[in-house]
Amino acid sequence: MATPHTEQRVLWAFWLACGLSAIAGVVPLALGGGSRIGGSAIPFALGAILLGACALLYAQGRPIATLLYFIASLAIVYGMLAMLALPLRLAVIGTCPPAPAFCGAGLERPMTSGESNALGLAVGLGIVAILTGFFGLVTLYRRDTGAVPAAAAPPARRIAPVGAKPQAPTEAVTPEPAAPPAPVKAEVEPAPETTLELTAPVEPLELPAVGTADPAEVAAPAPIRKPRRRRAPKSPASPTTPTEGAD
Repeated sequence: MATPHTEQRVLWAFWLACGLSAIAGVVPLALGGGSRIGGSAIPFALGAILLGACALLYAQGRPIATLLYFIASLAIVYGMLAMLALPLRLAVIGTCPPAPAFCGAGLERPMTSGESNALGLAVGLGIVAILTGFFGLVTLYRRDTGAVPAAAAPPARRIAPVGAKPQAPTEAVTPEPAAPPAPVKAEVEPAPETTLELTAPVEPLELPAVGTADPAEVAAPAPIRKPRRRRAPKSPASPTTPTEGAD
């Protein structure tokens, strides 16, 4: 909810921005002679009219005030750029020599002290006018969003006053034990666990006593063969030896 103080701040911010823009448009005509920088008075005057419309129509809604402020800011910036174009033009093209000398075609006289003062004052007033209007616009947007803090409740007294009779302590009521919950029968009974069958123990083997004969039959040893002697080869008969039965 908007307060009267907030309404006044919005109203005076827009009216102050309107007056600053109007003064910025009059300064070039009054101090600068109105010859070369007097054309910037028209954008400043348009910005002043739009800021005055913001002060009159801001109650109609925030979109209308925002649109009017945006157009007014563009007009003021255009007026400042039109004034700043003069020193830039003189720096690029060049200026004529002092007054007794002849001025060539296409050249301009240098800026006077009045034009320099008017340029600086008008640009400064234009910037302040834009910032003042922006302050009024921000205040307008925050007008309905501010929350009113709730009144704090008075603190309650917890300590009994002096002389008051203490109240008898109330008997503690023991709660009755709750009945145990009934067992819930499961819909699906669990399958019985399978028990593993253990195998029978292995009987130990009995070893025979020392010195007893093995009941198993002992195989007879194989006969040992005698090695044969090799016969020596006979020598062939010599031709001188007579053979038996020869005449």
